[in-house]
Amino acid sequence: MPVVLALAGLAGPARAAKPAKAAPATAASLGAPKLDVKSWTLANGLQVLFLADHKAPIATVQVFYHVGSKDEHVGIRGVAHMFEHMMFKGSAHVPPEEHARLLKEVGGQVNAYTTEDLTAYHDTVPPSYVDFALELEAERMRQLKLFPATINSERKVVEEEKRLRVDNDPVGKAIERFRALAYTKHPYNWTAIGTIEDLDKVIPADCQRFYDAYYQPNDATLIVVGDLDEVALRKLVDQRFGAIPRGAEQPRAYPVEPPQTATRTATLQIEVQIPVVVGGYHVPKAADPDLPALEVLASVLSGGESSRLNQRLVRHDHLAIAAGGVTEALEDPGLFIVYAGYLPNRDGSKVEAALSEEIARVRDQPITRDELDKAKNQLAAGFVFGLQTVDGVAQELGRAQYVEGDWHRFVEGATRYLAVTTGDVQRVARKYLIDTNLTRVTLVPPAPAGPAQTTGPKSSAQTTGPRK
Repeated sequence: MPVVLALAGLAGPARAAKPAKAAPATAASLGAPKLDVKSWTLANGLQVLFLADHKAPIATVQVFYHVGSKDEHVGIRGVAHMFEHMMFKGSAHVPPEEHARLLKEVGGQVNAYTTEDLTAYHDTVPPSYVDFALELEAERMRQLKLFPATINSERKVVEEEKRLRVDNDPVGKAIERFRALAYTKHPYNWTAIGTIEDLDKVIPADCQRFYDAYYQPNDATLIVVGDLDEVALRKLVDQRFGAIPRGAEQPRAYPVEPPQTATRTATLQIEVQIPVVVGGYHVPKAADPDLPALEVLASVLSGGESSRLNQRLVRHDHLAIAAGGVTEALEDPGLFIVYAGYLPNRDGSKVEAALSEEIARVRDQPITRDELDKAKNQLAAGFVFGLQTVDGVAQELGRAQYVEGDWHRFVEGATRYLAVTTGDVQRVARKYLIDTNLTRVTLVPPAPAGPAQTTGPKSSAQTTGPRK
């Protein structure tokens, strides 16, 4: 359930790092980093990315599988997320939970995550234990044990996570409804956390088919960053992964989302202290040339205290306690999202109107040169901060590989924003941020009960526009 991590709990306006005084963006300030990433592919199709980083005695071993919730279908929604858990539940030579325990005992850190487009597993360890981490990852790539008891236990864990993060979280429910309304055909229609209805029905055979289809070396990228020698690493990778056979290639024919032709809206009435409005516009996939201009636009709207949405809705009109926007870039066409959270004593229609007026303003008038320079600086700073840890570099390489389609996109750094002009920003605003391309979900508390009504919690939804 990305969508800005459920709008970051509405803790405040989306912020990007910024210098005390923004200087004009220049080729020097936005230059590509000197990242000497080495890339090679094993005979079985496993792609390997390696970046030597000798600043500290640490290394990260990460395996990205090109499979996420969009590779599910109705009936098994949530199985990709289940595998994020089940990959720690034992393989042919490693008992359940031992993968994480063994690496933690040598000072390592272990984690995993699932998105719509990928599933990633990462082990950060002292360099002397990189071979051990490689051995463990190779082991579970093809020798995972899918016992019925394990599947049932992890099903319950994921279902409880779904209840906690979505079913019992008003913002989570709003995001889930928003996705279902915005996408009518594409599997982005559901979030990566899955559905209780389908999780209840997943059987061991479903899990085995999913594992055999996608957990293959030719569907994975191994990324190693840290205090290591390339020649030695190549030998270790060959030793641990080279003998794994190549899997069958999987078709990647996802349903194409038809163009939206009218505004879609829904209202959720749930007991909530902070009403929320979330609006989203369909935008191209992450690899599209229009994405840099859309990212600059998102920064202009919500990058820091001086951003347009924060200045208008929070500081000037006092309509909202938080307002922001972001480009949710995905492997397939994604969404440009704007949102606001406000107090119950504010008029929600005025909040929606203010959001719409600010969107209209970027369509009708070019942003200023100062706004453009500030946005470029913020995006460049965000990129540089992402280079501070070996984990951060590896994760961004993996995301670029599978979401943007090429790991070189990360190495290009912030140079992708250099050519963006004020005219480009206005052009993409006019092209994508239009009312017929808008999906909006509003989360509000139920109306106060009248004298003849029964009081108590209520939950209802009203919708206009196409339904599934």
